[in-house]
Amino acid sequence: MISEHFDIRTRINMKLALDRVCRNRSRGDDLGLRRLVAENIIRSALAGRTGIGQLVDAGERAVIRTQAERESARSS
Repeated sequence: MISEHFDIRTRINMKLALDRVCRNRSRGDDLGLRRLVAENIIRSALAGRTGIGQLVDAGERAVIRTQAERESARSS
């Protein structure tokens, strides 16, 4: 469980980062996208990158990767 690995400040930053990344996305309510973003945020935090900016960057990278994969699938 996440609470076993992270202190309260990190968990708050993780939640804020997830909300910030997904808030203004056209697919922000898509649970699959939120899951991918959350997984990237968790990996970042486990690697010790727990600042809000670092976590948001990790979430944004998941969105970019997802968009690139979709575009690649369309062009195939």
